[in-house]
Amino acid sequence: MNQLIRAALFDGSVYSEIDEQPEHMFRALGMVFIAAIAFGAGVWSYFRNGADPEELLELNLVLFIGIATIIMGWVVWTLFAWMLGTKLFGGSASYRVLLRAMGLAYLPVCVWLMVNLPFGPFISISSHFWLLIAGIAAIKHIQAFAWWKAVIAGTIGWFWALVMMPIFLVLAPAINSLSP
Repeated sequence: MNQLIRAALFDGSVYSEIDEQPEHMFRALGMVFIAAIAFGAGVWSYFRNGADPEELLELNLVLFIGIATIIMGWVVWTLFAWMLGTKLFGGSASYRVLLRAMGLAYLPVCVWLMVNLPFGPFISISSHFWLLIAGIAAIKHIQAFAWWKAVIAGTIGWFWALVMMPIFLVLAPAINSLSP
């Protein structure tokens, strides 16, 4: 838990502790899975208010797709960051090490559980920007290159994996299927 909080607070020293030991991958996967459940449950609870009983099956599908989208987003974002970082900017980290580091940065997505509170949608969407900054810090420290390279490599993948995928796979279908 200490590593997760430190990663979310942009502490670069946490990434020097990540190595080829398998338990680090399980920690990263566990964090992403918890974040995915929080995202899916937050979106589910947001659309559940005022939903008809007939729409509950569709809402369960939204929950499942929300969870799957965040997990896929982790893999896609890391792939973009790894490809741009190693192929374009000359970074030296392996995909697996970068996958571990990016997974540790996913704690801010858990804020999606607060989407039904006042200012909840703003806070929840802001958590994605928090995740972007934490991911950029992870990329910078793992790839060992300049901030501007980490910003480019991280932002492009983040945009596709954590903005476009959730909009098109979760939010737009939920709005379309649950609107009168």
